[in-house]
Amino acid sequence: MSWPSGGQTMTGLISLPEGPGPFPVVVVNHGFIPPERYGEGQDSLIFGEPMAQHGFVAVAPSWPGYLGSGPAPPELPALLGQTVAALDLVGSLPSLPQADTTKIAFVGHSNGGGESQIAMVVDPRIKAVVLHGPVSSDMRDNAHKWWLTRPESLGALGTPESNPAGYDHITPRNYFQAGQPPVLIIQGTADHTIPREWTEATLAALKEKGVQAEVMWFPGADHDFAGADLGNAVAAQEAFIRKALGV
Repeated sequence: MSWPSGGQTMTGLISLPEGPGPFPVVVVNHGFIPPERYGEGQDSLIFGEPMAQHGFVAVAPSWPGYLGSGPAPPELPALLGQTVAALDLVGSLPSLPQADTTKIAFVGHSNGGGESQIAMVVDPRIKAVVLHGPVSSDMRDNAHKWWLTRPESLGALGTPESNPAGYDHITPRNYFQAGQPPVLIIQGTADHTIPREWTEATLAALKEKGVQAEVMWFPGADHDFAGADLGNAVAAQEAFIRKALGV
């Protein structure tokens, strides 16, 4: 599938259930993969395909600059450009007759969890959020761990030290508030990519601001779930989204 965003064309994969619909929608945002190693649907179909088999429209967008997706505006931090493209995808859903645009959930793994956190604080069309091993809800953490080693991902933002106000502006934690969609965080206790304290801080911030939020810890699981852990995580994801959307 394709949709317009910022004067560019973005692409991704869509999985449709059988029947005319309309069906609830899950947008699955993938994590960071070097563009030269990325295959369409990588790190997202594993969370989306089972949903399509159970009556959801599952959309797996490819990031700006990946495969057929056009580039993001160079002045934007990469994560923000990815979020804009995902929200423009939501804006295009009314053109899809199978999609029930009153019932939209966002799912994100790793960096895609960062996209989903930003999206949920700016777009009331999102009614449920599931984060698998998400990056921090404080963008300073992500900058210090990754972005500063990939300056192209910063856009015009600069560093946390040179532009603290800019980081405040794009940090979703600063915008959590009651009335935003419920959030489920799923993470392995052996995740060596995302520090446990980041997830605990995000959970605490959500609850402090009145957002319904919970975390499921998978003993011994690493950052990329597989086998029984993956199956159980996707089952928990589906149950949570069904309850939140009322489907």
